[in-house]
Amino acid sequence: QNTLNHLKEMNRSLRREIGQRMGEDLEGLDIKELRGLEQNMDEALKLVRNRKYHVISTQTDTYKKKLKNSQETHRNLMHEMEVVEDHTVFGFDDDSSNYEGVLALANGGSHMYAFRVQPNQPNLHEMGYGSHDLRLA
Repeated sequence: QNTLNHLKEMNRSLRREIGQRMGEDLEGLDIKELRGLEQNMDEALKLVRNRKYHVISTQTDTYKKKLKNSQETHRNLMHEMEVVEDHTVFGFDDDSSNYEGVLALANGGSHMYAFRVQPNQPNLHEMGYGSHDLRLA
């Protein structure tokens, strides 16, 4: 019974303190209690503000790291593209180990340069040239 009364009194005290922090029940307080309440609220404000700035700082650092990583990835990809562009001639890689490409060229690979007559060019369709595929031989 004694602990129950003690818990009830603590609950009332905490409710009164919360109410006072919310601006309720301030009439019965003297100057000393009001100043103590003001100091408690200032300390709580500092804690909340410090926590807020810490969270913002952490997020900013995280985004800076992500941005730096993205920029590094972009630089690497651009460098790879430049290397590939410098080593290719007319879209063909000068790789001697690419046997499939060499065999395709040797076995009638002229179809790689096939030009087709477009349907909107009727003057070329009925001229009697046979196939509609024009190829470079």
